[in-house]
Amino acid sequence: MGEKTANGRPDADALNTSCYRPLELQVLNAEELALRSQQGCKESFEELVERYGARLYRFLHNKTDNVQDAEDLVQDTFVKAYRNIHRYRTSWKFSTWLFTIAARLASSRYRSLQRQQSIGEAEAGSIEPADAASQREMQEGLWAVARTLSAGQYRALWLRYAEEMPIKEIAKVLGKTQVSVKVTLYRARVNLAQRLRNIAAENKAAGGAPRNEQLPVLKAEGA
Repeated sequence: MGEKTANGRPDADALNTSCYRPLELQVLNAEELALRSQQGCKESFEELVERYGARLYRFLHNKTDNVQDAEDLVQDTFVKAYRNIHRYRTSWKFSTWLFTIAARLASSRYRSLQRQQSIGEAEAGSIEPADAASQREMQEGLWAVARTLSAGQYRALWLRYAEEMPIKEIAKVLGKTQVSVKVTLYRARVNLAQRLRNIAAENKAAGGAPRNEQLPVLKAEGA
């Protein structure tokens, strides 16, 4: 069993010894687990998969809107992260490094699917967000409405408010400047607010109950 300091954290020297058993791995932060993975500790990487699997799935499912694609991309992300763990540097938060890999893989798959689509499929896809979709958005709430924004705006909103990433980390994940991220978030909030107003107006015109949803995602909160 590895030695621990008085505050319950692993002793620095212990990080360079044999692998911890699963329960002991839980006291390590993600960056420490990544460093141990670089040293060949497979249990440490398995712990990272446990911690980030569900978060990655939510991120990728909201990006692809397809269960199978999201599951495949989660697996591809972890495989690529494992193969490239030697490239990880602690100057990045591990979560930022991992989500960057996921975002790039998802964008690559999206571009590939776009090239494969026929004109007819593209036309069919453009019809999808019509009346039925707007009703579904009303039922699913704020994030469903946000999903109708551009991919870039939705992704920025998700990372900022669902994943609670700071602007600096979002910029790394998306490969943009911090200024660009702030502009994207501002436009996303404005567009989302307008769409929610439109939905409320349509409901009122149709005699539906007014919506009194809170819109925490629209707060700037340092963005």
